[in-house]
Amino acid sequence: MEKQKMPSTILDNIKGSELPKNWADKIDIIPNKTYTVIIQPQEEHSSLQQIMSEISRNAKTRGMTPDVLENILGERKN
Repeated sequence: MEKQKMPSTILDNIKGSELPKNWADKIDIIPNKTYTVIIQPQEEHSSLQQIMSEISRNAKTRGMTPDVLENILGERKN
């Protein structure tokens, strides 16, 4: 279930005038200054349904069945 993290990309000594205008507008870039830009992918978040499905698949591959689960939990209905 562990996912490998993607590495960050670092761009050093980028002139403010070389940055996209929409970035410069958002963070008050000074055109003649140099900046370091770090680009890092966001973590992918799984939905609860995706997580539960993965847990279920893992349990089934390890031999878990509804009968085994009921026996473990002591919920056998007669």
